Amino acid sequence: MAKDRDTVIVLRHPARAVRIAAALSAAGMATYALPLTDTELPSDVDAVATELEALGRGAYQWLVVTSGNAVQALGMVAASRGTVLADLVRSGRVRVAAVGSTTARLLADAGIPVQLVPEDASAAGLLRGFPRGDGAVLVPQADLAPDDLRAGLADRGWSVRRVEAYRTVPYPGHAGRRVPGVEESGARPPLMTWTELAALAAAGVQPAVVFTAPSAVRQFHERLDAGPLAFLPVAIGRTTASALRTQGWEPEATAADPTPQGIALAVGEAFSRGRRIDPDPYPHH
Repeated sequence: MAKDRDTVIVLRHPARAVRIAAALSAAGMATYALPLTDTELPSDVDAVATELEALGRGAYQWLVVTSGNAVQALGMVAASRGTVLADLVRSGRVRVAAVGSTTARLLADAGIPVQLVPEDASAAGLLRGFPRGDGAVLVPQADLAPDDLRAGLADRGWSVRRVEAYRTVPYPGHAGRRVPGVEESGARPPLMTWTELAALAAAGVQPAVVFTAPSAVRQFHERLDAGPLAFLPVAIGRTTASALRTQGWEPEATAADPTPQGIALAVGEAFSRGRRIDPDPYPHH
């Protein structure tokens, strides 16, 4: 493992960290992937299937999709019922909103036109651009997703049905229920185990750790019960930054946008800031 360069740990599976790793490597950083969470279909797949059938019959005016995992999970559930998500959207004449350009691109690749993509890839950004209305909106989300999007849409007059489309579990998930996630083409960063990370820290290396979701924050916190670890926390966005603060970790930097370039800039800022303030090597948890 490189110790002469800034070391970065991205809390994602290597197949889903290719673009981030490429941006970090281009900035001269040694980058590794450490997956802590995985994604599975919900225990009650029938509930999702029922809402997709209703969507195909025209029961919903909007479908709001908040992640690539949701796109994949909905596609898997539709396929398990012998249909295609794009056909259901088309037959139901439903408008589609995507939180973020990556999610919008995945929907487009699946043959699903997207009518609304906020510039700010967040629930708050979507709510700012979402019209008022009194029809029905389907919001398929993860089990751990906060309730702010559903509540915000309801405040705008909509009748909102939130359904659990997938669940976040400790890595690795059950092979038969796993939602594979969005695999990126290109060279994958090396996989790092928790034991290797602890050995790196014991050798005096203080890595930047890129937290990619609140669920990763929780899993990382649970693993730290084995002992303290010196690291510079970097959040992929405001929601994850809030989750870090809940655990007593002030983010060294938060990405202004969740793109690989935005994350690389935040990591560079974290290293610069960390050197200036000589952070406590034993974050409270």
